Parts: sequence; structure tokens; C-alpha cells
Amino acid sequence: MWDVLPVTQKSFGEAARVLAWAFLDEPVSLAIYKGFGPEKRLRNLTADFASEMEVCLRCGNPLQVCEDGKVVAAAVIYQPGAYPLSWIEQTRILIKSILGHDFYDIRPSLKWLAEIDKIHPQEAHYYLEYLGAAPEYQGRGLGSAILHSLTAKADEENKGCYLETASPRNVPLYQRHGFTVIAEKSIIGLKAWFMWRPARGGGAQA
Repeated sequence: MWDVLPVTQKSFGEAARVLAWAFLDEPVSLAIYKGFGPEKRLRNLTADFASEMEVCLRCGNPLQVCEDGKVVAAAVIYQPGAYPLSWIEQTRILIKSILGHDFYDIRPSLKWLAEIDKIHPQEAHYYLEYLGAAPEYQGRGLGSAILHSLTAKADEENKGCYLETASPRNVPLYQRHGFTVIAEKSIIGLKAWFMWRPARGGGAQA
């Protein structure tokens, strides 16, 4: 049984690097960092997730799973009412990400973010923005442990949960935890699935 704990100021950098490894070959990462090799892609993704995780520490509820004191899985999660982020926090993420990047065409990234925001639910909900495990720990139930922790808290508060993914292999995992596909859309040449989980006992879908 994995213990799911909050990300801390001490661990957020390590959690960000775990997410970078987890998303190294994810479709959106490959599309945004087109032409980058794995090492360069990892460096840029680490900058992305470090800025995301730092903001989530202030505004959300990031979670992690550790083994022997090492972060092996992590998630960027925002509680009801915390997302969309303020323009100040969005600007901080953008600036810190750019400063930590090699030169690249930022337009696909901005297009992706703009399009997914058009579908984002308006009602109060928990938003699972990113979830990933270190490659050597994938398939061992860490993602399910984080999802169970998230959905249990959401049910306690009678709130829905929402996420989007461009990885078809992830859709069945989320479905096993009560999420259903509410929309599909092609963005920057990728098919994206938008998924919603009603609060326990019902709740309107987005």
C-alpha cells in the first residue's frame, strides 16, 4: 500500500523532475518540444513542472508518493475555486518556464493551453492537471493510489473531479476511477480526451 502525502517546499523540485521523466515521451511533450532529443526535452520539462509545482504549492494541493525517502510519483492538483489561476500566477509560470528553457517555438504550447481552457468546467471541482510516476515505478499502482486519495477527498466534500489527457493509454485508468469522457478534441494535431467524475451520489456533469 502506497502512502500519498502532500508535496512540500523541500520536495517540490524532486516531484517536478519525476513528472518530467513521466511526461518525457507523452504526446503533448513531443509536440511542444518537437526536434528536441530526450536529454534536452527532460531539461525543459523539468523547468516547466518546477514552475507549475511551485505555484500549486501556494494555490493547490499537490500530492506525492515516496519510497525510502525518494519521490517516485507526483500530481499537480487544484482544489475547487483555485483554477483558473490568477493572471499573476499564470505569468509567473510562463516567465519561470521560459527562463529555464532552451529556445523553442512557444506557439504550440500556448495554443494547447488556450484550447483546453475552452472546455474546462465552470462548476466547482478538483482539477487534476498532471499525474505521473517515475518510469521504473510505472504500472505498480502509484497513479491509482493518488487517484484514490483525490477522489476520496472530493467525495467527502461532494465535489466533482476533472482532467484532460492526450495519452489514450491513460483513459482506461481514469475510467476505472469513475471518470467518463465528456469531450474529445483535436489540438495541435493531437487527440485530447476531457474527463469528468461526478461527486459521490451524483452531481451535474460539465
